[in-house]
Amino acid sequence: MKILAIDDDQLVLLPLRKKLEQLGYQVCTSTDPKKGFEIFDSFKPNLLIVDINMPKFSGLEFIRYIRDIKNSSIPIIVLSGNTSAEVISEGFRFGINDYLKKPISLNEICDRIKRINIYFRTH
Repeated sequence: MKILAIDDDQLVLLPLRKKLEQLGYQVCTSTDPKKGFEIFDSFKPNLLIVDINMPKFSGLEFIRYIRDIKNSSIPIIVLSGNTSAEVISEGFRFGINDYLKKPISLNEICDRIKRINIYFRTH
């Protein structure tokens, strides 16, 4: 399984990448959501992990691009410190599959990735 993770904070991406690679996933990361578009096209991930609050470009805009412009149904997990009910609801309206609040538990995100992976393999 190939995972693309986009977050403006390397302190989130580095341990996440290390843990996911230990579990056998191919992981590509970016701190720049605009570069994430290029990576999405070339890497062709099976799962997207994205932050909401990033400078210059919102994770919600990235999600909307993936869903509306790319017309992709790729599973999307949001990792965010934003706990606004409106933002969380908007994410689900845009088609995210899961929402985790920061600070994240690496074990929890791995469990949720496994659950999403199993679901999409069987449906």
